[in-house]
Amino acid sequence: MVQPNDVVNVITFLDEWTRCLGSGYQKDSLYRFGKFESCKARWDDVKLALRAKRTSDPDEARKILSETHYKKNLGSDLNNSPTAGVIWELKEKPGWD
Repeated sequence: MVQPNDVVNVITFLDEWTRCLGSGYQKDSLYRFGKFESCKARWDDVKLALRAKRTSDPDEARKILSETHYKKNLGSDLNNSPTAGVIWELKEKPGWD
């Protein structure tokens, strides 16, 4: 049985991969790091997401997704932001609370 989108949303990983391939992202990578981003980690995430989507057990699918570059380094968790502590300080309590 294929996992529903609330368990595995492949589009999120495809969006991240295509964003990485975009000229704006590559320009920023060249400016910040002096080289182009290969986007290999994001492509590997797409393959993992497809594997998780085919898995019959939702818990196994979540476990596979927890190993992705997106979940470890990006996503919506501000503690994983590559610019936290470098460009901006991470607050204990956000200003909107």
